[in-house]
This record gives sequence, C-alpha cells and structure tokens, in this order.
Amino acid sequence: MAGRNISNASSSEILDDSELLLDIQDDDKKQLLKFLYCHKCSDLATDAVDTLCCHVLLCQACLDLLEKVCPDCGRSCSGSPNHLARRLIGCQPWRCRHCGAEGSRSDEADHRRLCPAQPRQCPAPGCQFAGAPDEFLAHLTERHAAQLLRKSALLFSARAAPERQGTVQPVSSRRLRMPGLMFSAAGLSRDPSRRPTSHTGKNYCVRPLNGPACDCCDGICGPNNGCNCCDCMRADLATFGLRPGEHALINREGVIARVGQETGRFYCGRPNMAHDPATDGFCGPNNGNNCHACHQLDRQAQGRYADIVREWA
Repeated sequence: MAGRNISNASSSEILDDSELLLDIQDDDKKQLLKFLYCHKCSDLATDAVDTLCCHVLLCQACLDLLEKVCPDCGRSCSGSPNHLARRLIGCQPWRCRHCGAEGSRSDEADHRRLCPAQPRQCPAPGCQFAGAPDEFLAHLTERHAAQLLRKSALLFSARAAPERQGTVQPVSSRRLRMPGLMFSAAGLSRDPSRRPTSHTGKNYCVRPLNGPACDCCDGICGPNNGCNCCDCMRADLATFGLRPGEHALINREGVIARVGQETGRFYCGRPNMAHDPATDGFCGPNNGNNCHACHQLDRQAQGRYADIVREWA
C-alpha cells in the first residue's frame, strides 16, 4: 500500500485499506499456527488451555500429565480453556491416517472412536495386543476364546421397542457393530441392552423416556438416535470419559455440550450456527444462542436430566 495518501482517501477507501492490512501471507500463517502448538507435546493443542500463571498453551491432557504444574515457571497452577485457540485448531484440516477420511480437527475425536480401521487395544488384563479390527477379532478368538464364549450372549442381546400404533420398531443392526465385551479389569460395565449406536455413540435402552416429553422424539429412548433417558445419559458421560461434576451432558447428536460460563446454557462449540446472524457462527462456547441439540438440553436439564444436574451443586 505504498504510495497511497491516506489523508486524502475517502472513508470507504480507508476501510478497504484496513481490510487489506489484515491480509495474512503464507509465512505469517505458519508463524501463527506455531502459537497453537502445545508447550509440552509440540502438536496442535487438543482441548487447548492456558495456564493462569504464565498463559502457556497446553493440551488439557498434557496439563493433567504435568500434575497441574506450569512448565514455564514450575509453580502449581490451573488451566483456563482458550476458546479462540480451540476454534482455530478445530477448523484445521485433518485426515485419518487409518481409513483416509477427511474433515476438520474438531471431528477427530468422534471419528477416532468410531473409525472402522482404528487399531483396537485389547482390554483383557495384562494383554498388550493392539491391531486392526480384523486382527483384533482374530486375536480375541485365538487368545481369549473362553471370555468370548462366556460373553457371546451379550453380542446380540437387544430389547425390542414397545409396540407403538400396532408396530414394533426393530433395533438397527448398526448398533450391534460395537460388541459390549467388557473385561473385569477394564473398570467398565454396561447393561447389555444399553449400548452405543454407530451414529452418535450415545447409549439407548429402547424403553420409554423419563421426564417431560420433548418435541423432537417419539417418547422412546433410541434405538438409533435422538434423546435418551437419564440412566442412558449417565452411561453417555462414562462412555465419553467425562468426570462427575464437569457440568456437561451429551446432546442428541452425540457431541459433548458444556454449560456456558456467562449464560448457564449448554454449548457444543461447533461451527453450526452460520444461519443465525446473532452469533459468530459457533454454538457458544460461553454466551449467545445455541444450536437445536444444545437448546434441547437447556430444557431437559430442568426435567429429564435434573437428577444429574443436581449432583453438580
């Protein structure tokens, strides 16, 4: 913009210049991207947090591994979510190295959980095997046949949905792709009639929903998608690895939704609000309007999931 006389330019020309000044060159983008790397693992920060003492950017998991000690000053500290970093990182392109699926990094966690080519770690006590799904199944057959036989009845056990208007809703075979093989040392157990679907990863028992009726479901917990009952929501929290008291639920689309610090409403943080001019295109994370799935949680937290919410106090 050399040679331009800003003093003689119109206000519209000055605005254009201001916009041009914000242009970012490729080298600048690479430099900015470096600011999004975790101080500990040197990768793009996952669930990015800033240490409150030195504002060092870390993955939430890396801060936990450091036992809440700042890697910069060595003092004990806590971390605060860096929402700008999370959004920028979430928009970065990502490609699954196992199956080749492409998307954004915000989709990575959900995809890894359901990826058909993701290596599976054997949950048997003391077993170190990890391999592709077909190798994993062969390993179970060869090394853990006794456990398979004992648990075989759980592989295809599913409760039929209650009759509604003279028909019985079948349980989709897709929700049976994730066998509920649980070894005692894994520390997890699940009612065999309640298991995650391949759509959303949520748990469904195919029983009548508890609490006030919602306007998006047919009154049955599952079997393939939609809202679930309070007991299945508790199973969701365990499935998604959320600790008690995290002020979060799993919305009907299978995404973690946390309570906004400013409004008390649920937000999933996804870029799914481009249709709403009152937002910046994101659902939350602290204020503003939320997406339909999270809005349903706002209402259900007062009724269907009230027992869970009361435990947060």
